[in-house]
Amino acid sequence: MSAAAVDGPPSSQQPARPTVESVLQLASRDPSAAVPLLPALPPDALADLLCSLSAASPPNHLSLLPTLLSLSPNPSAASAAFSSLLNAPSWPSPTLLAVASLLRDLPVSFRSRVPDCLSKVLSLLPGADVQDLPTLAYQLLLLASKPLHPQLVLAGLLRFFGGRHGARVRAPPSIARQVEGTVLMHVAFAVKQDPALAREVVTAVKANAAGVLNGFAVAVLLSVARVRRFNDSAVGVLRDAATTSRRDYRTSRRCKWLPDRLKEESAEAAHCVEKALLKAVAESIGGREHVVPSIVQVGFLLLEASNGDPGDEDVPDEGVMSTEEIGVNMLKSLFETHEMARTEIIEQCKFRILSAKPQQSAPVLRLLGCLVRSHPFPMLEYVAHLKELLDYFAFMNDRISTGLINCILPLTKFSRDLKDYIILVVRKAMFKREDAVRIAATNAIVELIVTESEYRKNEANPFQDSSSQPSSSQQPEIHRVVGVELFQELSGLLRRCLSQQARVKTVLYEGLIRIVTSDPDVADNVLDFLWPHFLNYYIENAECPLKMDSCFKVENAKVCMVEPLDCLLSCVTCILRAQQNSKCHRPRDAYWKCFGFAPSQDNEVGRSSSRDLFMKGLSNIQKYLRKCLTEDQRGQTQEAGSASSSLEIVQCHNVFMPGIVEVFVDFAASKLAEAADEPKEKLEKEILELVDAHSGFERKTSKSREKVAPRRGDSRGATDRQTNEPKENSNASLLKLHEKRGEFMNSSLYELVVMCTKQYHADKYDKGSQRPSQSKLNQSSSLLSFVLKACLEMFRSLTAKSSGLAIGNLRRTLYEDVKNFAQPIVKLIWWFMLDSEQENGGFKKNTTQGKRTVENKKDQLYLALTCFKELFKLSVSEDRSSDIIDLLISSAPSNIEDMMEADQLHDNDTTVTENPEKRGAHVFLNILKMLYARALSQSLSRESEAVSELIFGISRKLHPDQRHLVGHWAAGLCRKNTVQSPTTAQEMVKLAVHLMTTPDDMILVHEMTTELKKLIAPGDEESVDSSEAFLIVNCKTKNSLVAVFLHMVESSLIELEWGLGKLKAMLTLGYGSSNVDEDQPADERMQRMFLEEAFYSRSTSVVHVLSSFTHMSLKDSQAEQFLKLTAKFYKLLARISKSQIAPKGYKQFIPGLKFQKMAEVTCRMLTAPLYNFVFTLQESEQPHKKRILAKIKRESKCIPDLIFQVEDYEKYLIQLSKLTKVNLLRHAKRSVARDFRIQPKEKAAEEEREGDSPPASAASPESDPEEDAEGPDVPADENLQASAQHDDAVQDYSESDGEEEEVLVHRKRANANQIVQDSESDGEEEEVLARRKRGKTSQMVQDSESDGEEEEMLARRKRAKTNQIIQDSESDEDAEGE
Repeated sequence: MSAAAVDGPPSSQQPARPTVESVLQLASRDPSAAVPLLPALPPDALADLLCSLSAASPPNHLSLLPTLLSLSPNPSAASAAFSSLLNAPSWPSPTLLAVASLLRDLPVSFRSRVPDCLSKVLSLLPGADVQDLPTLAYQLLLLASKPLHPQLVLAGLLRFFGGRHGARVRAPPSIARQVEGTVLMHVAFAVKQDPALAREVVTAVKANAAGVLNGFAVAVLLSVARVRRFNDSAVGVLRDAATTSRRDYRTSRRCKWLPDRLKEESAEAAHCVEKALLKAVAESIGGREHVVPSIVQVGFLLLEASNGDPGDEDVPDEGVMSTEEIGVNMLKSLFETHEMARTEIIEQCKFRILSAKPQQSAPVLRLLGCLVRSHPFPMLEYVAHLKELLDYFAFMNDRISTGLINCILPLTKFSRDLKDYIILVVRKAMFKREDAVRIAATNAIVELIVTESEYRKNEANPFQDSSSQPSSSQQPEIHRVVGVELFQELSGLLRRCLSQQARVKTVLYEGLIRIVTSDPDVADNVLDFLWPHFLNYYIENAECPLKMDSCFKVENAKVCMVEPLDCLLSCVTCILRAQQNSKCHRPRDAYWKCFGFAPSQDNEVGRSSSRDLFMKGLSNIQKYLRKCLTEDQRGQTQEAGSASSSLEIVQCHNVFMPGIVEVFVDFAASKLAEAADEPKEKLEKEILELVDAHSGFERKTSKSREKVAPRRGDSRGATDRQTNEPKENSNASLLKLHEKRGEFMNSSLYELVVMCTKQYHADKYDKGSQRPSQSKLNQSSSLLSFVLKACLEMFRSLTAKSSGLAIGNLRRTLYEDVKNFAQPIVKLIWWFMLDSEQENGGFKKNTTQGKRTVENKKDQLYLALTCFKELFKLSVSEDRSSDIIDLLISSAPSNIEDMMEADQLHDNDTTVTENPEKRGAHVFLNILKMLYARALSQSLSRESEAVSELIFGISRKLHPDQRHLVGHWAAGLCRKNTVQSPTTAQEMVKLAVHLMTTPDDMILVHEMTTELKKLIAPGDEESVDSSEAFLIVNCKTKNSLVAVFLHMVESSLIELEWGLGKLKAMLTLGYGSSNVDEDQPADERMQRMFLEEAFYSRSTSVVHVLSSFTHMSLKDSQAEQFLKLTAKFYKLLARISKSQIAPKGYKQFIPGLKFQKMAEVTCRMLTAPLYNFVFTLQESEQPHKKRILAKIKRESKCIPDLIFQVEDYEKYLIQLSKLTKVNLLRHAKRSVARDFRIQPKEKAAEEEREGDSPPASAASPESDPEEDAEGPDVPADENLQASAQHDDAVQDYSESDGEEEEVLVHRKRANANQIVQDSESDGEEEEVLARRKRGKTSQMVQDSESDGEEEEMLARRKRAKTNQIIQDSESDEDAEGE
């Protein structure tokens, strides 16, 4: 036997006690096996083992920490050891991973240290090894699902992987993407296992979206959206983030008071959101395909959100996409990269086009068009889906159906089957009864023919250069034959349009012009198509070749249009001109000669072409118009050519004739360019006569338009029982149909402008040499008006076309054409606006000018300025306003500088004149200032408004400092110019206020409202007729200016409400970041301080403006609007005060000086005068008026709501004052103006007994000034018993000591117990007080349902209020006794 056996028992009978070394050795191999040995260690060994653990310990050793902390006999030593580990400056990556895994196993006593540990772990994530990041994220997600501080964990992960504050994965892009993909996989797995964690993820991302939504957060939400329960909330957060960022961007650009740094931040946030969304689509390849359905859903949600998120023309985009553009780009990229998503995208497009409203379907159609143009060959696989969509063509909105055809037509180049199906669908739709369906079908046929012609033309171009091969010369002809055959194939459907309504015919004629313009070789076929129809309204050898009576019919005493004859003639002339100007014009037998034979000559003998017949017919009509230029001859021909000489038919003739005259003016002007000198003079004379006749017809049309309105009072104006439509509007539909005439061709209008310029020079020369004839002056004036109107219509139509086109070659070409075409027009406008007669005498009537001539010159000046405005809009839409401005300046007269010097309009601003790019805008602004001053001096309202719009549009393109100078100039005009027109005064004030920078804009508004007080003073004060400081403020403009200033206050409140939302988001983000970073970042704190300062300053300026209205005697509607705006402002102030109160668990800070000043100014300048305003408003009521009942009902809603908002605001001020020990109510006053008054119980009972007395004795409580004067002199004890209003609390708080405050709190609690005695809930004191206020408010706003006299109703309301007062007084006495 050995010595060992003798000394002790065997090991199997008595195991060895564990030691620290043995436990650590075992933990290095298997930590789970070492944990059961820890209870066997002695206390000293546990303490030594706990102290040995540090940041440098192996991860397996650190896994023993939770058990050691729970077994430690000395809690202070355990806490010290844990603190030493926590306070280590840095942790290795294995230690970081070990701590993250053990946090969820910490003892209960150490759970309070988990936030500190999480903050440490999250702050050290950038230094961790890349391969450990997915495991770290997984451990943190397990901790969040415990749940232990899930918001803190998720916010930290989003902040780190999203790259906020410089934290990001430090690895190459490919490795970083793999790491993020693994983390996303962990997140997707965790949210599927734990739905509560999914809810926390959505909440965390939504809170983070208030700052900047990053790409990782978007990917997380897309993963969460795959869980059905959280699909709507997850995609809703992404949609709201996109729409909110765009709305914030536009609002920040409009807020002049917002700091520039915050404006830049809003633009950066908008860019970050769109980049994050597009990045999620780009990274959905390779491991992230599970988020593709979520991306499809988000993309279509953004398309839907675009309808409620319209763009703002006044706000520069700066490269910021709209929500529609983001959705289209997301879905287009997804369609390109993922084949599995294509079917779902097409199905969603089909479903939304068929089920959504027309305005909601338009973005989806634009998406479909982008897919067809960008990816035509993949779209061919979905022709069957498109056919299913076309089956509903006749049941869609006309715009949607037309847009659908335009989207699908590019595919017809590659699919003959789709083209045939479109023709079949359109053929069916042509036989529908609805006009809109027929119009859509007509547009579809035209688009199909035009598209086919363009394709054939593009395919024929490569063969034109190679003439060596025999077939190359024939190939273009074959394609043209195919284009002609398509027109002939569909001509049957088009011929059916000629027998339908006038609207359908108008659309057809416009479409035929487009067809011939795209392919001039079809012109002969189109003319052959139109000639038989033209014979229905044309007689060749008659004295009156036009059968005007056939163009109308009378049904049920209503004149209906059958044929738009002017549109038909315009269509024919445009086709003839396009055929004549065609460079590739070929004879009719060219199509047959390309096949080697010609048609039979027997059929051609003795047959004239349709072109020759139309030319002959137009010549006859032109001769007829020459014969009918005088008024007497025109009347004889109308009687001779009219089958029925009724007044309605004569009016219809007057409606049609201007359009017909325009057609022949256009046709004659097209010949001016190629005519010789002698024929050119004849053409010019003919044009002058036609234009003069056109003006005569327009005068007759305007007179008939004026006669329509007075008929509404006649017996004939009654509603017809059969048609259920007013009879007097029989001619109104014709006027509406012909308000928009056919547009002139650019070449014709150019020749007219040149002719007008020549005529202007001739008249100017005649004025200097000899007195011209009156008829010649009238013709020149008519020509000038005619040309200006035509130019205005052209600019407006081009602006509409430019806005509808995408940025591309077509839009740039359109702009270049306008630029080349605008120069002679601009010269003509300049010469007219700067006429020497306007310089000397203006538009004042003298011996040589009659009233009619003066009015014509005013109209021409307005047209010229409107042309300027539309031309500038066109240049702004293309972002080339500097080019147009340079063109305008180069075309100005040479003496323009002298004229500006005479008007002393040169500024001493060297920053603009030294910059060559801005010098043009500066010079043009000075010219506009001169025109504006002249228009004001001559009392030209419309003209001054047009110039002010131009000044405003150009000034918005300048730097804010330069814009501010223009605003000061406009403010000077408000001080020095007397304006009698309310509209002109409004535009001048808007120009001054909108162009001035903050705070000068609100200072100007406050100064002008202060002057308005003198004109709209209450009844007991003397008012003046005009202001001395601002001449624009007078008796004729005061009401319009009040409306403008109230609207400005409303706009400021909208901006302040948005700013408050941003401020609250910053405060919430600051509170949240204090848990993680222990302090909000310095840049965010500075931004919050800047925003608070600007916000409180703007609110103070609004207080100053509103205080001026409290001293005015406003009208009923304006007073009601003022009360509503003031209530809205106090509600905003209450939200501001509530936001200053720190949440529970956070330190309360003292409000800033700006906030304290705002509270002081509000209480002193607005609250106290506001009660006097309400008292005066109610005192001015006269019971004998009939409309007093409606006024009482309106005030019963406005005034109680205003009082409630005021007291709610003061309630939060009281709470904030208690928390910060700063008296914010030292300037608050007791309210004396009420709908009711608290009285002692005896007096209230006495008034109740007197309730049966005559109503005349029941006066309102506010009508007794003696009792109102006694109110403040009542002792304090009686006030506590008799008053239950919140304003007494304000007075007591500002004037009493601590004992009175305790009494007030005791009285509030007693009243609260009395109110909620039947309720089982014990809410807080503020909630009870608010409930009691709402109950009293609802009692005040109850409308009387009795039909008795108005005085009895008022007395009954008074008795009901008195009973309520008695009950409240008794409850107060009982509470005091207790």
